Amino acid sequence: MWKKTSAVVLSSVLLAGVLASSSDAAVATKNVQVKYNNVKVTYNGQLVPTDIEPFLINGTTYIPLRMMAGVFNKNVAWDGKTYTVSVTDKEDPRIASLQAEIAQKDARIAELEKKLQDAEDELASADDDDVDDRIDELEDNLNDDYGDYEDLEWSIYLSGDEDDIDVEIEVDLDEYQDEYDDLTTSDIEDLVENICSDIWDEFEDADIDGVIIDISDDDYELHDFFGDADSGDIELDGEEI
Repeated sequence: MWKKTSAVVLSSVLLAGVLASSSDAAVATKNVQVKYNNVKVTYNGQLVPTDIEPFLINGTTYIPLRMMAGVFNKNVAWDGKTYTVSVTDKEDPRIASLQAEIAQKDARIAELEKKLQDAEDELASADDDDVDDRIDELEDNLNDDYGDYEDLEWSIYLSGDEDDIDVEIEVDLDEYQDEYDDLTTSDIEDLVENICSDIWDEFEDADIDGVIIDISDDDYELHDFFGDADSGDIELDGEEI
């Protein structure tokens, strides 16, 4: 009998305001009938111990908040001045440890990614230097092979990369006008074809854009040509040869 009476008084204090119709309702004290029925609480099949036995009021089961906060790893604080219960998350040391481990791994990954990027940049730079050297060597060879083509003095300059090669062929018609006039269209075609063929021997995937200019007349364009690496077709002045 004492247990039940004590529970009624205790519950009246604990539930004051809980049974009010809204959070803005005035604080009040109500007597309630508490029923004990040996209520037990389990979590994942394990009995949860508590110093305060759960009870029922009008078919609703009430259990201690602090007990359940412990089950779910929460902090519970009571402010007696404002009559406020505060529930906050507990910091799980395992999570903090995992977060620190993840941060270390992220830092290591970032370091490795930077090293990889530096290596790729260095390799790309080395490749660029290698391509430049190959273009310079090819330019020298073309000038050796075609610098005196058909008794004219030609200067051949290359620029670009392994995918696109620009060709500029220079001739001074102040000095070689007669010899140039003696050239046939077939002679010009042969020169262009030979140069494109030699370029593709070294850079098989390179498209070729080229011009033949008269350096004595403000770089007047005498001919233009284009070589398609995919098809192997060569055009001179817009006509396929």
